[in-house]
Amino acid sequence: MKDKEKNHQDKASQLEPQEASSENEALTPALTILKEEIEALNDRLIRSAADAENMRKRYEKQIEEAKIYSISNFAKDLLSVGDNLSRALEHKPLETTDEVTNIIAGVEMTRQEMINIFTKYKMKEISPSIGDKFDYNLHYAVTQVPNTEYPAGTILQLVQPGYMIGERLLRPATVTVTKAIE
Repeated sequence: MKDKEKNHQDKASQLEPQEASSENEALTPALTILKEEIEALNDRLIRSAADAENMRKRYEKQIEEAKIYSISNFAKDLLSVGDNLSRALEHKPLETTDEVTNIIAGVEMTRQEMINIFTKYKMKEISPSIGDKFDYNLHYAVTQVPNTEYPAGTILQLVQPGYMIGERLLRPATVTVTKAIE
């Protein structure tokens, strides 16, 4: 390889100045074209690398979302079980025998375990308070009641709590809201 370079240099030095400049002039457009091609290829390479990086990030995000939201349907089905456990505890008798007290304690422990599992899987309860503003993104109004104490669109009663998993709504909170008096 070095011999070829030396031969090329020797030939260039043997050329007369006029011949050398005409050879350089002939090579200049070819060099310009090659430089432009190199720049274009370099630009394509950089864009391809950026596209690959963006795709990798997008796939990582999709995998993370799949981990969180893949249990959505299962979790939605379990909400009714939690509701039934809560209803059972709301109607526990005031006076009980030891057996009934043990059953109630078991139901309370089961409900608490379900809440712990919901928390573990990033599920959170939506329980608006009386006086909160109605939000159609999180709440479902079953009735509207005329009321002078609160402005229209204010929550008066929580009928059933709602739930979210991550940032997605599983079930809206069912509420009663105020309406303007006519």
